[in-house]
Amino acid sequence: MNPAPLRKSYRVTVMTDTHLEPGDYEDGFKSIDKLVTASEPDLVVFNGDNFFGSSGEDLAFYGKLDEYFIGKGIKWTAVLGNHDGEYNSCGRRQIAERLEKLPGTVFKTNPISRRYGNYFYDTPIDGTSLAFLDSGNRATLPQRIRSGFRSVYAALTKAQTDYYLTEAAGKKAVFVFIHIPLNEFENGYYLALANCNVIYGAVRENITKEGKLNRFGDVICSPAVNTGFFDAALKAGNLKAVFAGHDHLNDFAVEYKGVRLVQVQRSFSSKRVSYGFTKRGFTDYSGATVLDIFGDGFEIKQLFLKDL
Repeated sequence: MNPAPLRKSYRVTVMTDTHLEPGDYEDGFKSIDKLVTASEPDLVVFNGDNFFGSSGEDLAFYGKLDEYFIGKGIKWTAVLGNHDGEYNSCGRRQIAERLEKLPGTVFKTNPISRRYGNYFYDTPIDGTSLAFLDSGNRATLPQRIRSGFRSVYAALTKAQTDYYLTEAAGKKAVFVFIHIPLNEFENGYYLALANCNVIYGAVRENITKEGKLNRFGDVICSPAVNTGFFDAALKAGNLKAVFAGHDHLNDFAVEYKGVRLVQVQRSFSSKRVSYGFTKRGFTDYSGATVLDIFGDGFEIKQLFLKDL
């Protein structure tokens, strides 16, 4: 019996920061369905700050999504964001354990350093894997002091980096999904901007509609300290791209040291959460980011709800 032929392409649709809560679920589900229908993915990733609720509505919505994707014949998964567990009916670990039990997901809890949802998923493209890591919530006080209180956000831990390097060894290509953007996102964006080679998108976080910077906020909300994940992963030689969420108004892609850094645009403009495109005076770029993986490379593009 001959082995099944390897796939020629594999599509991942990435959504982030839906921030769905009671009152938004119905509209949010319609937007999710539009993006899935338009992109026709093999896998859907919710990249953090997903669904909230204090009375179990959040966990029920995960179940509803699972039924939806099973009906579509599409696998899906999620990354935990900094707010997942803060505005939920249970904590981060319980959310992760719930996700792992849903039959339609590829999620694995695998706790590392009190972070939940650290795992690799092998695609049908030979030697190509997707790596999912929990970038955490808030930085420790010593980390915030070291940064001069520049940021309140957590970074990937050394234990997570060690895990990543072990699992990534021998892979031809790895695509990483985290919620909080690495510190290199800021360096990469401004270097690309200076050289006029931003692939697409822009930075709008903490910038007014008049173009003025809010000096009390970061334009890319990265961790308080750099724990070295990017440099370590870069040395492994197979890191192709890093996808992050977290910054609701940013939606850029740049090349930095041979790695694509992708800020996934927010996927749903909530009626209840004020921190969105139109409520801050910008055109609504809500949507999804689509990753197409081939045997000899990959492509990344944006998909906007306003065009559907």
